[in-house]
Amino acid sequence: MTTRAVMKGAGGPLLLAGLIGAAILCIVLPQPAAADFTSSKDTYVTVSCDLPGQIVEAGETATFSLKVTNTGMDNNKKLWYESFDTVKYDWEIRFMDGDTEINKLSLPSGGSKTITLSVETNSDTPKGEYSVRLHIGDGWYWVYVTVSETHAGEKGTLKLSVVDKDGEKIKGARVTLVRDADHAIADQVMSTADGKVAADVEPGRYTLKIGRDGYKEVEKKDVRIKGGITTDAGTVMLEKAPFAAEVTVNSPVLSTTADKKPRFELTIRNIGKSDDTFRLGTGTVPPGWYVRYEAKAAPGTDISEIFIKSGEEKALVAEAIPPYDVPVGDYPVPLVIDSSQDTYQENLTAKIKGNYEIKVYTEKYQYPVNKGESLSFKIRLTNAGNAGTLTNVKTTVSAPEGWNAQVTPETIAGIAPGESADVNLKIVPPGNIVASEYKISVKVASDQTEAKDDFRIQVKEQSLVAVLGVVLLVFIGGIVYYMFRKYSRR
Repeated sequence: MTTRAVMKGAGGPLLLAGLIGAAILCIVLPQPAAADFTSSKDTYVTVSCDLPGQIVEAGETATFSLKVTNTGMDNNKKLWYESFDTVKYDWEIRFMDGDTEINKLSLPSGGSKTITLSVETNSDTPKGEYSVRLHIGDGWYWVYVTVSETHAGEKGTLKLSVVDKDGEKIKGARVTLVRDADHAIADQVMSTADGKVAADVEPGRYTLKIGRDGYKEVEKKDVRIKGGITTDAGTVMLEKAPFAAEVTVNSPVLSTTADKKPRFELTIRNIGKSDDTFRLGTGTVPPGWYVRYEAKAAPGTDISEIFIKSGEEKALVAEAIPPYDVPVGDYPVPLVIDSSQDTYQENLTAKIKGNYEIKVYTEKYQYPVNKGESLSFKIRLTNAGNAGTLTNVKTTVSAPEGWNAQVTPETIAGIAPGESADVNLKIVPPGNIVASEYKISVKVASDQTEAKDDFRIQVKEQSLVAVLGVVLLVFIGGIVYYMFRKYSRR
């Protein structure tokens, strides 16, 4: 009576529509809140789980052991699940029988089997409780995953080991991470001396390309990196290539002056399976330049190719010979080394820098001077370098004890490249000096470099003494001649 009266009132149609809608929602989307709805009832397939609720951190995997019993006829049971949240946060849910992923289950009447539901969460899932409704045939069951901690915005860690076929660790293997989403290279890391790789990587799905010179490249696909989680990609074995080399240059950039030849030391190691002969050449070098190779153990001998056994190495020197008066600058020296299968190129650089040089010139290197007299002459100082101006150029003279030497000017503020300046030297020997030859040393020093030179001073007797000596000799000669004529007649 009451219900009928209510439905006849003004709100009756609305109430009826609400009851029908609620009933439809209960049928289409059963709610797991009540204990009666956690598993299927009145079906031929029953599902049970001892631990239907598990707590994990975002990015970890919850595994549920499900016992499935078939009370109906023999038949294949389709496996599937429902969950709005797992789709939103990109979870991966799989039905597993051991290590095998399955999507159907065949059970005889009265039979049962235990399978696993793997629920792999994503690292950016917010904290909270999430539900998954799984279906096996006409049976269903609710399981719950509680995320205790999120790793949204964090990077993940990739671990990997690289070895050869003998299990030896491979140092310097390149691991290139290619994003599956856009096939772009996200990062590249190298293995350490123990063959290990550990890198922080943005979350996502990647294809790993692992390789090294002399080895065949290996790919690992669909590697998922999660924030805050360490992903171990396992051990990757690389196989040696038949022909391969490893070229190592001690110093790819050398600096030298124009009057010297840059000498690059390099080592070629045959890391292939087979012995090989390597041909030594160059790319396009600057005009006027020439590159020659020599074995480090036999300097001075030009070589154009070298034989190296598998696993061995040879030390070489590549000498870059610049043209005469090469300008200051950087010059490419491309080395090209051909093996039986590959070509290896090393792009080296020769830096020709300017040099500082002072040259000291005099008209002659021996000057005569009479005893008691002074000697003056010029010295020309030339900046023969090309690095820049010589500054604070000072000239000093070293003479024997008792000598007096004066330099004018003592200091020159600067001499530009290619230019010269003159200084005057005044030399005064002591008055009582013995006539002979004496050495005078000149040292010219600037802020950048210095130079030394020597010249000779020949001290002579005074000219009056020499004349008197000649007169005396003539006089003595006249007397001898007179006496000879006088007494020879008798």
